[in-house]
Amino acid sequence: MMRKAMVAASSDYAVDFLIVAGAGGGGGTTGAGYGGGGGGAGGLNQSTYTVTPSTTYTITVGAGGAGGASGNNNGSTGSNSSAFGTTSTGGGYGGRNALAGGNGGSGGGNGGGSDAAATTGVSGQGFAGGRGNSGQSSPYYGGGGGGSSAAGSSWNTSGTEANGGDGTAVFGTTYAGGGGGGNTGVSALKSQGGSGGAGRGGYNGAINGVVGTDGRGSGGGGAGNNGSTGGSGGKGGDGVVVIRYAGSQVGSGGTVTTDGTYTYHTFTANGTYTA
Repeated sequence: MMRKAMVAASSDYAVDFLIVAGAGGGGGTTGAGYGGGGGGAGGLNQSTYTVTPSTTYTITVGAGGAGGASGNNNGSTGSNSSAFGTTSTGGGYGGRNALAGGNGGSGGGNGGGSDAAATTGVSGQGFAGGRGNSGQSSPYYGGGGGGSSAAGSSWNTSGTEANGGDGTAVFGTTYAGGGGGGNTGVSALKSQGGSGGAGRGGYNGAINGVVGTDGRGSGGGGAGNNGSTGGSGGKGGDGVVVIRYAGSQVGSGGTVTTDGTYTYHTFTANGTYTA
């Protein structure tokens, strides 16, 4: 993208904004028989707001939650992001062995063997996580994390992968997908993260869940195991705030780019936007 010199705004003007929270981390596992749940995507909000020249607005960008360490640990919930009076809720954590994931902007996937109902997302921000398979003999597979456009998948008794829910395309980039659930045992099945840079779940050939992409708010993958050793869940991706308006640059703050039609201010850490 090309840069243009900043010019002063003489009156109030409208901006489009995207606010994505930090995503949840995937659940960890221990020993044979269980996979961890995928982390839920950070909540996603997009809307418009009218700003006033010479006014400074606070921008908060939430961090992604840590993945659950090997040894039967839940992942961590992502942190909220906010701007212009709107808050996006951090993604729910992926569950460990036989435990449910956490609710959040999008819900985290349940750990393998959990009988709990699917976790929930925040209405308008994200979708539910998937259930871990249960009610049968081991192995138990973890559910996929919810995404901003779709729920995470649940493992079924035939061993179908529990992929994370897909993210949402905004301003030409896809954000906030759910992490894939973890596999276990000797199966080579791999549950994929949802679109938007979410992490793949672990499996016997690579037992650790993959991290979600920072600046996208996408979930970390749940841990798998190789039949004897459990893995760690992937960290959830950090969130982002993007502000867009038509024409040349009239505000300051964040990383400023232009595509010739719109100017964009992208925040991957806390900061301020001055109109």
